[in-house]
Amino acid sequence: MGICAYNEEKNIGRLLNNVLFEQALPFDSEVLVICSGCADNTARIVQEFAEKDSRLKVHLEEKRNGKASAINYILSHATGDVIIFISADTLPKKGSFSRLTAKVQMSNVGVVCGNPVPVNSSISLVSRIVHLLWSFHGYVFEQLNDSGLARHATELFCIRKGIVERIPAETVNDDAYLAVETKKKGWLIKFDAQSQVLISGPSTFQEYFQQRRRIIFGHFQIKQLTGESSQYLVHLMPLYPLQSLKLSLWLFRKYDPMTMFAFLFTEFLVNVFAIGDIVVGKSYLQWPALPSTKTVAKGQELTHKDINLIQENEMVYT
Repeated sequence: MGICAYNEEKNIGRLLNNVLFEQALPFDSEVLVICSGCADNTARIVQEFAEKDSRLKVHLEEKRNGKASAINYILSHATGDVIIFISADTLPKKGSFSRLTAKVQMSNVGVVCGNPVPVNSSISLVSRIVHLLWSFHGYVFEQLNDSGLARHATELFCIRKGIVERIPAETVNDDAYLAVETKKKGWLIKFDAQSQVLISGPSTFQEYFQQRRRIIFGHFQIKQLTGESSQYLVHLMPLYPLQSLKLSLWLFRKYDPMTMFAFLFTEFLVNVFAIGDIVVGKSYLQWPALPSTKTVAKGQELTHKDINLIQENEMVYT
C-alpha cells in the first residue's frame, strides 16, 4: 500500500487504523507512508503507528517535493506484486482492498479503481455540485468499465507493479497518468463500485474552483505527457462520441436545472483558467491544501437526507 501525506493530521490516524485493522491485510503486507514536508503532527502520528505495527514503514521528506516524487518512491520501493494507492484524506469501506486485489488478478486487468463517495451535506449549492460531480464520475466509470474503455483511476486504486516504473516529476493527476500509461500498454482499467471510499469534497466555491482548475489542468497535461486523452468528458467526446452523448443525456435527466447550470458554468470557467495555466506554463508541482477536504469526520454528522442522497447516487451504478 502507498499513502502520500502532506499535513494530514486530521485524518491520517483514522485512515491508518482503518487500513491496518479493518481491511484484513495479509500479515506480509507492507504499508508505505510518505510524509512530505509536513509542518503539523502527521509524521508523529504515523511513526506512533509504525512503532506498534511492523507492516507500516515511514519515509520522511524534510522538504515538500511534490506528490509525483512520493508516488515514484512508492513505485520503486514497494516489494509486492500489487500496489494499492489511497489518498490520505479518505476512508475506505471495510473489505474494499480485498475486492480490488482480487479483481486485479483477472486476465488483462492492470488497474482496478474504487468508488469515491462524498460525505458532504447536500444543503448548499456547492455540496450539491460535489455530489453531482462524483455521481457522474461513477456513472461514467461504470459505463466505460462495461465496454472496456475506462482510462482513469480514483482516490483508491490498485495497480500491478511494474506496468509503470515512474511518473514525470511535474505530473499533477498521478492517478490519471498511471491509468493512461497502463491503457496504452494494452491492460484494462476496471471499476468496482462496491469498493467504496469516503471523501470530503470542497465546501466553498473558492476551494471547489481551485481544486477543479488544478484537476482540469492535469487532464490537459496528461495529453501533453502521454499523447493520449484521460477520462475527462471533454476529452472523451472525440474518442467515443456516442458514449459521450449517452453520458451527457443521463446527466441532464438526473439533476435539477439550478445545480446543472451552476455545475456547467463553473466547468466552463475552470476550463478557461486551466487552459490559461497551460499556455503560461504554470506549475502545480506543489499546490495549497484545501482545509475543507482534509477530514472525513464530518461524515459522522450526516443527516438522514444526506445518507439517502449518497445511497441514491451509489445505486445508480451498483
